[in-house]
Formats: sequence, structure tokens, C-alpha cells
Amino acid sequence: MAFAEKSGVSVLVLTDHDSVSGFAEAQAAAFGRPLQVFCGVEINTCAGDNVHILGYGIRRTDKVLLEKLAEFRERRVQRVRRILETLRGLGVELAFDEIRRRSPESLGRAHIADALKRQGLVHKRSEAFRRFLAPGQPAYVPSLGPTAEEAIALIRQAGGFAVAAHPATVPDAAGIETWVKQGLEGLEAHYGMHSPSNIVRFREMAEHWGLLVTGGSDYHGKGSGRESPLGVELPDEDAQRFLKRLQRCS
Repeated sequence: MAFAEKSGVSVLVLTDHDSVSGFAEAQAAAFGRPLQVFCGVEINTCAGDNVHILGYGIRRTDKVLLEKLAEFRERRVQRVRRILETLRGLGVELAFDEIRRRSPESLGRAHIADALKRQGLVHKRSEAFRRFLAPGQPAYVPSLGPTAEEAIALIRQAGGFAVAAHPATVPDAAGIETWVKQGLEGLEAHYGMHSPSNIVRFREMAEHWGLLVTGGSDYHGKGSGRESPLGVELPDEDAQRFLKRLQRCS
């Protein structure tokens, strides 16, 4: 929250992967700062390793939401164990408990990458993915997450609205139209790693389908490779549409 203030962020939605447990701490840390802070979630789907659905305006105490997020996190544990078994077959021994201690909430491939780095087998996360963990590499295990349609339905039942995160990572952009029919309401067109042409393309897609245009920095913390900048600039008209939709959820 201090970094957000320093970075000039005015509206911040905490969207952790498959979890809302960090919001109370974030809200407390934001107290007294010139920030509007909201709770959201980013649900990893089985449509692809980087196909994620953002949930905004959700009721973070919703029982069904919490139960399903707990289920998704358990699927993450199963995937990590399978990856560790595969690595063991490759002669790379990593202890599950040691990885779990460093991330007691949502486990993922990034935590395995960090463990490989601590053992000196790679120099950084990106190398671990390139050599072991990305699709087509020897220790890759597909995502066990829900479908995008299931993620959208869960967000909607929890009172929120769904947005496709970093849509350039969606393998088949035409598939987004199917999600729109299932209740998708926005596209994250403004994203740190989107090229100017991608931003234009996704803005045009959003206009074609009548979707919200949103933005996100995908900040993942120090040492993650995605640690700056925090925040993206969103055109005023898009920001106001987003905030009005968010207010309808409260």
C-alpha cells in the first residue's frame, strides 16, 4: 500500500490468485492513505496457464466463493506435487514442505521456480520456466483450475463482475466471445506488457461487445520479475465506467 501511494495509484483492487485472504491486511495498511482500496480475485483457469479471470465487486465473505476458492487452492497443491514428482524423475529433488512454508496460501509454479533458484539450479524465475515449467518443458503439468465459464459464474454468484485478465495471453481470442455470452463484462486492455497495437485491438474488441475497458499492472512483488510499475493509467471515461460498475456491487 505504501508503494501504491508512492507510485501515484488512486484506485487499487487487490486481486490475489484464488484467494481473498489478504484483503483485511491490505485494507488496514491503506488506512490514512489517499487510496480507494477494493477486494477482488484472480482465478486461474484450465483454459491455459495464463488465462485468468478477474473478479471485481465480489462479496469476499460469500460462503460459496470461499469454498470454491479453497477447492481451487487444493487443486494447486495437487499440481505442485505432480510437478515435484516429475522433477524427481529428472533427478531434481525439492521438498514440498519447504515450498509450502514460503507460501501458505496459493501455491504455484512460481514457488517451484523460486525453490530451484534457491538450490542454484537456475538464476531467476524465467529460467526455471524456460527450462522446466513452461508448456512443452520436461516438468510441465497442465493447470487443474476451473474452466473460464465456471470462474465467471462463481464471480457473478458472489455479486461481482468478471473481466478477462491480460487477454493477449488467451490462446484463441475468438473464445472470448463465448465468455461474453456467459456473462463476461470487461477486458483488461490496458496492461503493462501489452503493446500499443494490442491495447488498440482489445479496446476495439471491448467496444464491439459492449464491455468495460479495464487496466492492471499485474504486480507480483519483489523478486518476481513483475514488480514494477505498480498501476496503469486508464482513460478517465473508462475509469469512471469501471467505478460506477463497482459501486453497483456494494
